[in-house]
Amino acid sequence: MKETPDSAPATYEDLMRQTRRIYRELEQYDGITPRQLQKEWETVEAAIYVALDTTDDESGQVVGRAALEAAQQIRARWIPNADDLP
Repeated sequence: MKETPDSAPATYEDLMRQTRRIYRELEQYDGITPRQLQKEWETVEAAIYVALDTTDDESGQVVGRAALEAAQQIRARWIPNADDLP
């Protein structure tokens, strides 16, 4: 199967950039307080530590994907229609 740019594996930096983008989006959302965001973001940090402990993937993709998935779950809880936004 030939990889296209859209299906190419994301780098650790790409994954973490997407994770930070979600954090900034939540920061600007009026429905979550800074304290709630801090508490929620501990989930992302925990996912990173768990992934670090369970993988020897030097590319960092496992860790980056764990962080991004945790961030996406938080965003889905607080901003249910976030994927529909432009």
